[in-house]
Amino acid sequence: MKDTSLKAEVNGLKTRLATLDDIQQICSLYNEFFAYNAGLQPEYCKAAKEIGEYPKSVIADESAAILVAVEGSVIIGFVHIRKAQTPPFGSVVPHNYAEIIDYFVAASCRGKGIGAKLMNFAKQWSKAKNLEYIELSVLSNAREAIHFYERENFSVASYTMRCKL
Repeated sequence: MKDTSLKAEVNGLKTRLATLDDIQQICSLYNEFFAYNAGLQPEYCKAAKEIGEYPKSVIADESAAILVAVEGSVIIGFVHIRKAQTPPFGSVVPHNYAEIIDYFVAASCRGKGIGAKLMNFAKQWSKAKNLEYIELSVLSNAREAIHFYERENFSVASYTMRCKL
């Protein structure tokens, strides 16, 4: 069973683990997230409709979580995070780390420190799991997101590159 004791409240903004009762609001945010990414990279991303199966599977997964930011009773941001390990190759130093899969704050709520509060919560979640660091991928032209992650002390560890054929 997941530990639901991890939560915080600052200036009326709550951060907590998502529950099945949050699925509808999480789906709405995922739909906004998909549309946002489609606008950034329409060649690789497209708007889609999340119907709930994906967030339900994450909530049920003991090695993952959806962390939410709640203002009043409205979820205004989320982080999908999971435990990960480096591959078991002799040439790779073994590490247990957290991987952020999805990170999104509603467009109408940006610039208010909500992303930073969610990141702090993601760091707390990771530390509680005894993980060494957090890793994530970000679209190369998501400049606002890149600057946010840099402010949160993330640095480039590798690049993913594509060659069109």
